[in-house]
Amino acid sequence: MREKLRQIWRLVAFPPVTGALYLLVLAGRAGSRSDADDTDIGGGARADAVHAFIEKRYAADVRKVAVAISATALAIGIGLGLLAWLLLWLRNRPRKTPWGRTLESLALVALLHASFFAYGMAKAPQLYAAKFYAQGGLLRLAQVLATDTFGRTGVVVVSVLLALVYVSPSLFSRLRALISSVKGRLVRAPSATASMALALVGGASWLGLSDGRVAELAPMTAALDVRPAHAAGEKRRPNVLILAADSLRNDHVTPRTMPNLTRYADNSARFTRAYVSLPRTFSSWVTLLTGRYAYHHGVRSMFPRWEDRAKGMDALPERLAREGYQTAVVSDYAGDIFGRVDLGFQVTETPGFDFRTLVRQRAIERETPLLPFLHGRFGRRLFPVLRELNDAADPQMLAGDVTDALRRMRDNPFFLTVFFSTAHFPYAAPAPYYGKFASEKYRGRYKYHKPVGLAHDLPPDAEDKAQIRALYAGATTAIDDAMHSVLTELSRLGLADDTIVVVTADHGEALFEDGHGQGHGDHLFGDQGTHVPLIIHDPRAKHHPLVDGIVRDVDVAPTLYELLGVAPPRDLDGLSLAGQVSREESLPPRTAFAESELWFTEEIDSLPPTMRMPYPGIFGLTEIDSQHGDEIVLRKNMVGLTTMARHRMARAERWKLVYIPTREGVRYMLFDTANDPSELTDVASSYPDVVNRMKADLVGWMLREPGSKVVSGFVFPPEVTP
Repeated sequence: MREKLRQIWRLVAFPPVTGALYLLVLAGRAGSRSDADDTDIGGGARADAVHAFIEKRYAADVRKVAVAISATALAIGIGLGLLAWLLLWLRNRPRKTPWGRTLESLALVALLHASFFAYGMAKAPQLYAAKFYAQGGLLRLAQVLATDTFGRTGVVVVSVLLALVYVSPSLFSRLRALISSVKGRLVRAPSATASMALALVGGASWLGLSDGRVAELAPMTAALDVRPAHAAGEKRRPNVLILAADSLRNDHVTPRTMPNLTRYADNSARFTRAYVSLPRTFSSWVTLLTGRYAYHHGVRSMFPRWEDRAKGMDALPERLAREGYQTAVVSDYAGDIFGRVDLGFQVTETPGFDFRTLVRQRAIERETPLLPFLHGRFGRRLFPVLRELNDAADPQMLAGDVTDALRRMRDNPFFLTVFFSTAHFPYAAPAPYYGKFASEKYRGRYKYHKPVGLAHDLPPDAEDKAQIRALYAGATTAIDDAMHSVLTELSRLGLADDTIVVVTADHGEALFEDGHGQGHGDHLFGDQGTHVPLIIHDPRAKHHPLVDGIVRDVDVAPTLYELLGVAPPRDLDGLSLAGQVSREESLPPRTAFAESELWFTEEIDSLPPTMRMPYPGIFGLTEIDSQHGDEIVLRKNMVGLTTMARHRMARAERWKLVYIPTREGVRYMLFDTANDPSELTDVASSYPDVVNRMKADLVGWMLREPGSKVVSGFVFPPEVTP
């Protein structure tokens, strides 16, 4: 019996076994339910109800993710153990007792893990902030030391020095022995490596680590009726590359924050006054790619119902695919919308979004000990749900995915859409970008990002607001460098002279300017949420105009149809801008229209109750559509009410008119944006003629929705009976 125990102890003292056990324990503790989880969900009875629902409905998914995480922890632990074994071998100390060997192996594994952990924390501190910085005390100090004192380079240098100090007594003699041992095995190494790779791939497939939502770009198999894009001898049609960033404001495309894009715009057609018609991601992208307003294409919220998503969109990617183009979209977390509606993309390399995905996402988020090893492109292939983490949107990582896509698509005309998410809150740019514009002295709650879910905290003070703006600016710079990487690769592949590039955004972002709050889509006061960049680079164009007139998101699709020579649908709401891009034509005056979206909470700091029609918060607005993939959708009985309650606007060169329905009636506010760019003073009473003229345009635009009507000044959608 004693001998068996001694054998077991010797096995435990073996560093790979020690490492495996160590990581399994850490992963198990991290994955257990904690009070922080309840806080994220809402706490109390609501949290208990959500947990009970998950345990009942998604028990199999929870088990599957737990097995996959355990297998990953086991593999990482073995890897750390092998490194520890190498260090022990290089040190070549006399044998110790089993206890001593076990403690030394455990200490080495723990220190190696701490080194990787510190590096991961220095690289992407947002992923660790909730468990370290937000806790205060020594945990906060540890993260600040990793990010501010050492940084990634410092962590590597310190780790290497410690390893050298540890193995120094017999380093060189053991290295010579190691080299001699390796020389005789080089012939067998390729086959061993191949076998190991096959085993890892097979193991990942068996565990079901891929959720099936991320399509590989290699096959390029389309379900559409594709015909050749050009016959033999016929000139190839130009490619199209759309580079878009979530929440990117036009006023941040400057030499300070986006120098690469600013230089690129100097050799392109730049439209300085481009506006979106619904400043939320889902609706805005469908509008951009169809050339139709939301009330025509039907996707009017972030949670559209199945019947709104399932109908044919006749969008730009679909038409181009029929013309022989390869069509693909690549994105990180905010691009989950592309998997929820068919816009004609043959390949959709984006995360998913449904309740099952949220369950998997929450399980991965808890596994802080494993994140240093999973936060990368390999980790995302292993766990595709990592693309959905809003704290992990590294633009350069996405740029690598785009590079792969360009290489696979280069031989035929392509339409490639790229969507960067980092400028969307929580503004979680990796190092060094998150601190590029921030004060080094800042130690508030938003040091690394602005976490989602702090609604019950005290509102941000002036220092906090300055930090949030700095985080956003750093995120735009990170995107600028990533876009530059993509454009550089485009040139390196010899595609730049054959590719029309469009740079734009789905909406902007308010950052506490002029009392307009933070975010987008809640209201239409100020231009921050609706004013976006629009840069169109056509390599065939001989001029590069700076166009100051108003243009709209619905104008992008008609422009590309004309530039590509592809017949557009007959029912587009937009007008082509090709005359300004490819010909030196003047821009006729246009009016930009827009509407707000859902209010997720019952209280909004920047929108007092007197300026809105009340309805429940997000939990009362949505439900799970179990008939169509467990999508989170807007309740049917809420569609009409939430549509009727929206603010609408008409934006002309100088004037902006806002329609505001309230319980007391409809209110119109007029702003003279030439003299009051912050939109602080309502001048409707001073300019009744302007109000009447713009009111007629705005109401006319709203009534273009089929079935809508005006009663007592309110515009009723077809779902509501007056």
